[in-house]
Amino acid sequence: MRKNKIITAIDEVAVLLQATEVCEEDTRKIENLKEKIKNRELVISVIGQFKRGKTTFINGVLDAEVLPVGIIPVTSVATKIQYGGALAEVCFKTGECQPVPLTQLVGYIAEQQNPNNQKGVSFVNLFLPNPFLKDGLILVDTPGVGSIHQNNTDEAYALMKDSDAIVFMLSVDSPINEIEREFLSEARNYAAKFYFAINKIDTISPADLSAYLGYCHDILCEIMGVEAIELFAISAKTKAGMDALFDKITGDMTVSADRIILDSVQIKFRDTLAAALSHLELYRRAYSMPLSNLEAKRCELEEKLTSLDQLTKDASFYLLRNIDELLEQIQAVLQDGAREIGKKLAEELAAAYQQHQQNKPRDLEKVLMALLDTCLTQHLSDLSETGLNSLSRGYEHLAAILNQQIDDLKAFLGQVVAELFGINYQVDTTVHTLSSRDDFYVKVNQKPAAFLVDINDMVYLLPRGYANKKIYARYQQKMATDTEHNVNNMIYNYQYKIRESVRDFKAALEQESTTLKEDLTALVNRVIADKEDTSKQLGDKIRELDKTCERLTLLLDQLQ
Repeated sequence: MRKNKIITAIDEVAVLLQATEVCEEDTRKIENLKEKIKNRELVISVIGQFKRGKTTFINGVLDAEVLPVGIIPVTSVATKIQYGGALAEVCFKTGECQPVPLTQLVGYIAEQQNPNNQKGVSFVNLFLPNPFLKDGLILVDTPGVGSIHQNNTDEAYALMKDSDAIVFMLSVDSPINEIEREFLSEARNYAAKFYFAINKIDTISPADLSAYLGYCHDILCEIMGVEAIELFAISAKTKAGMDALFDKITGDMTVSADRIILDSVQIKFRDTLAAALSHLELYRRAYSMPLSNLEAKRCELEEKLTSLDQLTKDASFYLLRNIDELLEQIQAVLQDGAREIGKKLAEELAAAYQQHQQNKPRDLEKVLMALLDTCLTQHLSDLSETGLNSLSRGYEHLAAILNQQIDDLKAFLGQVVAELFGINYQVDTTVHTLSSRDDFYVKVNQKPAAFLVDINDMVYLLPRGYANKKIYARYQQKMATDTEHNVNNMIYNYQYKIRESVRDFKAALEQESTTLKEDLTALVNRVIADKEDTSKQLGDKIRELDKTCERLTLLLDQLQ
């Protein structure tokens, strides 16, 4: 029986790793997989970029408004929803958990009330007496992928690795982009089942929806490496199409839950086993070296790892340079757009003036004010959309640069280990993404603050023709001033947001570099300590490590 076979393999690997006393974290992960099978725990995560409608979808599935939604990115930390009485529990990164009333839940999981997770929440457990959640099913609402709030993206990727099934949420208001491609490519290595939901179908025509579904189908098949894929067109807002997706999920949970769990466990088991074997082989190679030689290797390692610091600085500089170039490109786009707006509005104002120049000054003013209010609003909104599209394309490019820089750091580390110890060392893969366009909000201040001409202005006392020319000239000036003000406001907003995010990007690079160095140095130091204080003969310990590595390699080959 497949279940017993996997459990037997997990038990054997756990015993082998425990005996080495080297791979404690890997051992813990593997033992947790056995508990997952035992408890028949199935984790379905709803994942996607910001504003795809994930939280609205979950509220629809549960038929209850239990999670906060809004017009800005809302979810700051993960919420794990499972069966139980109506209560919530907030678990902090310190390990402490505390119950909270459902009415106060928003204060911990919403981005506005808990920006960048300043409260240090690890996750929230939400227990609800919903039949859909029976039999061990855990539904997870995740922070959006690709946010300027880097902690949100990191949370989403961590949850992806723990998921057994994923509901991936797309929406008709945005094409599949590079951020989503990267996520799905990575997710294939962890989750055993995928459901693809295309949200917001209430916002487009049936013809446009058909074209969008065809477009998504071809791209998703390419990403997932399959010939056909099932798409669920839904509106989380109106609940259109929700029944079909809900029936599909509940049907799979009834018929295929055990298979999905076992498939997921096997994927995670294989990944963790490969990492453990890599750590153990490095330990064994270092342990077999004479202590004096090993001390020299440690000094050489420390020297080589200083180069990693320089690589990190170079990567940060390169990323900053590309961000500067992106800002210059966007500024040029907006300024070109402003000139076009000026031309169009000048023509529209001129036409309105020609048509109404014989009106009373106050009536002409109302016409020009209404035109400026309506037309400037539309033109500036269109320009903002153009800027956001330019930003989105630029950020996808920067995301690729960031990941390439991190890959380079890991390749350098692998090269160092190969030179010093003569083995291939596996480094866990991570993917970082930069901000998505949905997290950038440009406030267009296009509405005139008050009547242009004060009621006591002497212009009203002038002859009609002369007064109207004065009013027309003032509105021309106001058009130019408002356009300039709004474009400068857009540029400032982009600069502020991007500069703010640079700190997160640099921190991601520095954290990766620090973690890589600390993990490797700690392992070498562990070897030296064990060699200095061991109750076993050197040859006996090496033979035991060899046997363990051989057995783990065989088990890993069987899992391929």
